[in-house]
Amino acid sequence: MANYYRVAYKESQNTLKQICELFRVDSSDITIKFVVTVMGPLVFYYMWKYGSHGGNTPGGMTFFIIKFIAGWALAFVAAILVNRTIWRKVLATTAVGDAKDQFDRRCKLNGGPVSSEIHFFDDHFDSVTAKKTRSFSYEDVTKILETKEAFGVVVKADPETMGSARAMIGFPKTALEGNNTDELAEFLLTRCKNMKRKKVKKF
Repeated sequence: MANYYRVAYKESQNTLKQICELFRVDSSDITIKFVVTVMGPLVFYYMWKYGSHGGNTPGGMTFFIIKFIAGWALAFVAAILVNRTIWRKVLATTAVGDAKDQFDRRCKLNGGPVSSEIHFFDDHFDSVTAKKTRSFSYEDVTKILETKEAFGVVVKADPETMGSARAMIGFPKTALEGNNTDELAEFLLTRCKNMKRKKVKKF
């Protein structure tokens, strides 16, 4: 076998918190970018309609547009920085609650903490528990995510995932045999050819 990576760990509130936080920060990042992108044209419309734009001279209107674009770009950058710093603490707190709920529910369904494994092969990867094995094609991977504590692979809509248009297969970094997530990331980037962003999204 040319390439093979194995993840193995027993779920706890802490491991689930790491994974939930990874999902939360990515979802928040997407939402903030969407809001700032949509709000930009709306703000421009009202500024143009009700504000002053250089006395309607060519030079004045050009300066107005340049000033608006610069302000929009700064707002976009500021929103991302706030999401990844100040707002991150709120997301971490929320992830703690998510993890507790998930841990209690999964223990109840499985009669105790779940032992989880992920096997990365050359042409696909499997997420394995005692009750279920799910196989995923690298062609369906849309993103690779990473925080200081966790690593995740996002795939297209999973029929078994209720209420979500995507599924994230995440795990604590310490659960990877060899603990070399950089090497795993390089391997995945060569296999996941349909990703729009050809690099790991780090938080």
